Amino acid sequence: MTRAFRPAIFFTFILLLATPARAESALEHHTAPMLHAAAEKAAAFAENNYAFTVEHWSKEGDDEIVATVRFDPRREKGERWALLAPAYEDLNKAGRKALKALEKSKTEDHPLLYDKLNEMVEKAELVEETETHAVFVAQVDEDDFPKDALEVFITLDKAGEYVSSISVRSKKPFKPMPIAKVEHLIQTQHFAAPDEDGAPAFLARTEGIVSGEAMFRDFKSETRQVFSDIELVEIAADSAGE
Repeated sequence: MTRAFRPAIFFTFILLLATPARAESALEHHTAPMLHAAAEKAAAFAENNYAFTVEHWSKEGDDEIVATVRFDPRREKGERWALLAPAYEDLNKAGRKALKALEKSKTEDHPLLYDKLNEMVEKAELVEETETHAVFVAQVDEDDFPKDALEVFITLDKAGEYVSSISVRSKKPFKPMPIAKVEHLIQTQHFAAPDEDGAPAFLARTEGIVSGEAMFRDFKSETRQVFSDIELVEIAADSAGE
């Protein structure tokens, strides 16, 4: 009788080993207060206006852009992006087109702080933890993208108590529009550790790669940006206590 039950006990043990543990919600994880504090700090500074410099590199097909630009919200609309290098006449056609697009963009299109971090945390689950970091993942649920096509990875620096990176990655190919199909996408934002008590973690650099097919032609786009010389030029009324 005892021997007859041994195989059943053995297979039950194997099934227990093979069953994945329930993923721990970010809201239940012991680092949840750190995540919320980081998000709240970013929100508190989000309405401020900042000037900053961007070293930009991108490549798509044969078009390569290398430029350094300075954004200053104190300038008139259409003149807020200043080309620092190279000289305008040395920019190629792709570079001039990109600069023109920047000049037409809105200030809020270029956030230096975490964007919608609280919303991400509410849906995120722990996927990895070490002594120094905790990584959470959440599904990207946006109307502009097919369901279950993208996921976002949030990396928390536990020692510094700030989110050090946010990375959006494709889970499978998807079609952002009828004439285009994205096969692979990774877009990552890296944030610098706050340099003083009470300061937020500002965006330090970004990198991205997108490949797929559009208009029946393959494409691959790569981008890298480095942010520096961030200057607070205007404090929002709420932040100033007005």
